[in-house]
Amino acid sequence: GNDKCSPTPLHEVGRWREPLDPIGTSKVRLLDCCIHVFAATFGLQDGQTQAEALQMLEFMYNAAQPEKTTNRFNVSSSLIAESQGKLKSPEEDVSSTNLTAAVLACLQALPLYEATHDTLIGVGPPWMVRATDLLLRLLPTPSDIIRRGAAEGLALLATLGVSEDANTLQSTILHSLDEVMTGSIPGNSKMQEIEILSYARAGSLLTLACIQRAAMRMTRTENERAESRSVVSSPRSRARENNSPPVMIMMTRLLPSLATQNFDGDSLLSRAYALHSFGILISNSLSKGELSSSQLQIAWKAVEAVETSFLSAWSAVTSDISKGREREKFAAEPTILGVILRVMTTLLPWLESLQNLDKWIASRFACYASTILEHCSHPVVCFEGSAFFERLSEHRGLIEPSCCCVVNTDNAATVAMPFLLFALKTPIAKVIADTNVDFSGCHGPIDVQRSAVMCLKGVFTSEKNLNHLTFDAGKTVLEFLHDRCGRRRFEHFSEFRSLSLPRSVVNDFEDCQLIEAETIALVQTIVAVQLGGEDLDEKTYRCLQWLLCSVSLISGDSLRPGQDEPEIEMSIAGLIERSSYIARSSASPIVKVSNPPRWQLKCVAANIASLTMASLLEMKENPSIFNYQSARARCMEMLQKENNEVYGVSLHSFPVLHLEELVTTACIASAATSNNSELPSVQVSGLRFLITVLKAFGEELDASTNDGTSVLEQYSSQIISAVRHALNAESLLEESVATSGFHRLFAAGCDALFVMINGGFVSEPVVIRRLLQPLLLTSEDVPFTAFGGKDEKLLMKSNHVTDDSRSFPLFRLSKLCFAARVSMMIEVGDMNQSAVSVINGELEKEEVGRAVHSAAAAMDGFLLSKAHKKQSGGELPSTGLTFANLSDVDELIVDELVENWPVLATSSVVSIVKAINDAPEERSEQRESMELWLSKLLPIILIGLREALSEFKPGQSKSSASEAAALFICALRLLVGNSTSMELCSDELGNIISMVTDSVLFKLLGLSDSDSGGTHPLILPQSVFEDCTILMQQACGFIEDLCKNHSDTAVTDLALLSHSVMKPLVALQEKQIKLHTNYSIILSSCIRSSFILLRCQREGDRMQLEKALVQLSLSTLKDMSDHPSELSNELKEPCLSLLRSCSSDTSLQAGEWGEIATYSVSNELWDAWAIVCASLPPGIGIKSSINAMKGALGDLANTSRHAGAIVALRIALHSAGTEDPSLICVVLHHVGFEVLQLLRAYSLRLAPAQSFDEIRVNVCAEAVKVNMIAFQYLSTTPGEEGTSASFLLALFQVLVESVSFNGLPGNLLDTRSNGADENIGRMCAQVFVHVVRSNPLVFKSTISAMAAESRTILENAVRADMSGYAAPKREKKKLSLKGFR
Repeated sequence: GNDKCSPTPLHEVGRWREPLDPIGTSKVRLLDCCIHVFAATFGLQDGQTQAEALQMLEFMYNAAQPEKTTNRFNVSSSLIAESQGKLKSPEEDVSSTNLTAAVLACLQALPLYEATHDTLIGVGPPWMVRATDLLLRLLPTPSDIIRRGAAEGLALLATLGVSEDANTLQSTILHSLDEVMTGSIPGNSKMQEIEILSYARAGSLLTLACIQRAAMRMTRTENERAESRSVVSSPRSRARENNSPPVMIMMTRLLPSLATQNFDGDSLLSRAYALHSFGILISNSLSKGELSSSQLQIAWKAVEAVETSFLSAWSAVTSDISKGREREKFAAEPTILGVILRVMTTLLPWLESLQNLDKWIASRFACYASTILEHCSHPVVCFEGSAFFERLSEHRGLIEPSCCCVVNTDNAATVAMPFLLFALKTPIAKVIADTNVDFSGCHGPIDVQRSAVMCLKGVFTSEKNLNHLTFDAGKTVLEFLHDRCGRRRFEHFSEFRSLSLPRSVVNDFEDCQLIEAETIALVQTIVAVQLGGEDLDEKTYRCLQWLLCSVSLISGDSLRPGQDEPEIEMSIAGLIERSSYIARSSASPIVKVSNPPRWQLKCVAANIASLTMASLLEMKENPSIFNYQSARARCMEMLQKENNEVYGVSLHSFPVLHLEELVTTACIASAATSNNSELPSVQVSGLRFLITVLKAFGEELDASTNDGTSVLEQYSSQIISAVRHALNAESLLEESVATSGFHRLFAAGCDALFVMINGGFVSEPVVIRRLLQPLLLTSEDVPFTAFGGKDEKLLMKSNHVTDDSRSFPLFRLSKLCFAARVSMMIEVGDMNQSAVSVINGELEKEEVGRAVHSAAAAMDGFLLSKAHKKQSGGELPSTGLTFANLSDVDELIVDELVENWPVLATSSVVSIVKAINDAPEERSEQRESMELWLSKLLPIILIGLREALSEFKPGQSKSSASEAAALFICALRLLVGNSTSMELCSDELGNIISMVTDSVLFKLLGLSDSDSGGTHPLILPQSVFEDCTILMQQACGFIEDLCKNHSDTAVTDLALLSHSVMKPLVALQEKQIKLHTNYSIILSSCIRSSFILLRCQREGDRMQLEKALVQLSLSTLKDMSDHPSELSNELKEPCLSLLRSCSSDTSLQAGEWGEIATYSVSNELWDAWAIVCASLPPGIGIKSSINAMKGALGDLANTSRHAGAIVALRIALHSAGTEDPSLICVVLHHVGFEVLQLLRAYSLRLAPAQSFDEIRVNVCAEAVKVNMIAFQYLSTTPGEEGTSASFLLALFQVLVESVSFNGLPGNLLDTRSNGADENIGRMCAQVFVHVVRSNPLVFKSTISAMAAESRTILENAVRADMSGYAAPKREKKKLSLKGFR
């Protein structure tokens, strides 16, 4: 269970916590308990008892003094100290320590106003006087801890119960402190020893600061209580503030100890305490905002004190004065340096107010800190230095370059980086130093290293422009991490630890693991900072730098000892080799600690590689990253630049050029082992890396084959093997120790297989079936069960006693999530169709049982996600449908449920709806149970849809919100469009329609109410619409489905649907939005839905709406001529379909459609004209617009109109001529000459213009088809024989000219001219043959009227076409016309 829960209900009473591990110092713990009990009961006694208790403590102190004096001056002990150094330090005064702890605990346990009770008490109760005297006697002790405890106690006494009637005790304590500082204690003789005087002054100075801090603490406590009770501050609190000791009085007592003129009465210890007290005073007296004039003076004085202490007291040359005090100065040096750094850290928030006086203060402080850290490596000093630089990085505006400083002060990172990296430098034991590695000592304290790690994290988070330092710092941190990974304790350490093992060793192991986790977080911060740049080239180079270095760390590929950089030629191959060499050289100092690298380093390196690949995936605007041809072209461009020979941002390789290395390393890490033992943690990280590689290069084609295969196809065996290994983790678990690593490995394998299927990487049915086998659930795994059943079929639990019960359910949950994701991907149509049938065949097994278990998991995940999102009072549910006790479930399973509940819920709805539709009509128990599951799923789907749409913000929100919203809408489409018992009320359905249209469609178009202020961009980037493609398709499909089902259900409000459909169309017509490729999905769907709504309108409103829709379709078709072809393909067909539907079932008059036809011809909307003419009654559209068509065909100067016009004319004649053949006569009467003229001009190239040759053959073919329609009409109409011969004569003259100009295939005629096209000649010959075979009499009469030369060309053309354009024989035969009878 959970380690934090109480073992029994009795332990839940009170504040029970798990006791510490047993250690051998039980007497110490017993003494601690006695002190706590003494302090807890002290306040419950009367005044006399309290005084007697203090008298007893004072007696114990007096009794211990002779013994301590005897021990201190014992001759034998002194001899031992001088010879062996085993004398106890004088600071180890056990009795005084215990007494100080007892008095301090008693004072802290008292209420705020224990002393006064609004009565005049003079100097306080007797026990307070005794406590004061005892603490004053303890103040000049050599022990730092006793001295601090005494100071805190005196501060509590001086501030406990201070009001207008009780200031005497405070004054007495202040007066006593003045006497102690001069060398005397009340009741004792004058202190003569300089060392004791130094201790006394240090304790007195610290007491002054503690008094001020205690007073401020009590004031804050009272103010917080007043705020919690919603009352103003009490009069007692105001009196306390007025009667608290003024800060200036305290500082007048401190400043003499900070002076440097009188060294005889000064010591570094007292100076350190004075400076520390000064820092406490200003931190408890200065406000956080603007400073007053007196506060500015105090802050300025503090700066002077810091600089005086640094320049005069520590770094100044005072050898003559310090004679005889070297030991004291040496011992107190870390203290004074640590205090200087701490006070500088304290002053940082107020330095901005002092910039008007001196703007170089922060720069000098940074210089002081750098000098101190370079001189002293004491742990306390290093810790304070890390804190100073971390705070300085938060105040970047304070530090500026200063020529007065001996170090570079450009920014905090530049100053702090040498110290911080040195603190993390791993020690290397060497006897003789070489040029690369200098002598180094033992490890630094872990606290110092932890402080350096946290400081580095703060520096890199605050400073953004550190690209010149980040990578080198990252290498040092990785080297430190690699070293620290070897000092962690093994997993079952606590079970085998002996009681005799020192606590320090245990703490060291725990600290090593803690600093390991903090270092990993630092590495992630460093990588994230460096990959977050704005310059595309620099960001690409930094990503490649980290990526290749990580690959070298995973594989352990480093330089050999003594290997120098080879001479590499300036070519693409040279760039690739240079990149690999730099990566190996960067990894060499890291893996030098241990090679092969430890598994922790491999995990971190694989995670870094995944982060860099994910960052590269976001840079879609740079095609050189993943495209092989673009990468080579970009490399050649870099190499050809002048003076560009240094490898870096302006000259580097690209990831696609290292694809083989990336894939191989990712696959090796995905199956990593150590001594034939599986490393699931490394394998999981390797799979994550492999997934990013698949996403990055899955859509890139192999340039070497040019057959449409993926560039990853050549590595398919490695990739499939790595993924199959992860999918077999369930069987691997039986051969290894039960840990959660294999469960995470299996989940990662499911993610990798999903990416492979989604990207179409695997399409062979045999491979897909083999990979899916470990993921299929049997009937025993997912038995069908009713909702609310008493059995435990839905519970996720392990099948074996030896399994890890907390993590084992992740296997089944991962299988459910994978099946849900794949099924929903198929449902929304986002999968390669070649694999759909195979996957459907496998997933159909136990689909109903899987749907029920997916529904139960979705409900639990929904409840868990709601609890996670609550800011206050949100407790996780203790039980659920799939778990009996949440404490028995691993956090991985909880995260998986929270993340995947939308896809689980929607896939369950899809499967259940299909099962209900396939089930027989009669009611059955299973059908009723499935409908009950649907009724439970519907509310969470609606809630999830609302939350997803509220979180969806185009270009800002995560892709998960878009995906979840698309899934929920897809599920609602099935529920609305199928015959199930689940029906939404009209109000609920109306709210859903409004949410979908406002949050998705209108927001993407910029038409939502929130975008009315003009802040929405005119057109969002294309990448935003690519990310939302599935959501747009589902939202548009949802509206279309509702429009189609409106006439049947009559549930949806027609006005609401009309608003959703018509608003984008009105905005398009009024030019509020532009025609753009990004809008094609939404606009085309609105156009399709508009005609469905047109049929639902009443007769009175239908005509106006029809007119508007026809006008919209025509204007849209006209505007599309200025847009790309892909936009035309998306919107042209819906517009034409709308026009066809309106014209076929219209309420407009014939004259209005005639105007529409004329408008279409005038604006060259030929497809629209053809549809109008074909849909209307015969002749209405053509007759009304024939004059406009004649103008379009007769304008030989405007060749852009000819192709569309002749095609539209042919389509209109073909459709209308079948119903009214006489219409052909009318059309040819008006445009027959123009058609022949057009045929002659294009066949003879009489009007060449731009793109003339591209449409020449098509125009000629369409013109010939129109003439053949006319010939067919004349041939089949009685009484038109004379007209037919005249028509053919004119046509044959044009065709003969064309054959003479263009020639025939095989160069059978020698009349071919410049610009000839034999295809046109063959077309003309085919016309001759068609006429001669269909109507030989008319053909004979026609050619008899032709000139001899023209007849010869015609005969040769007929002969050539009938012979298949074979080579002619030498003897010439005369054409016999009798053969055609």
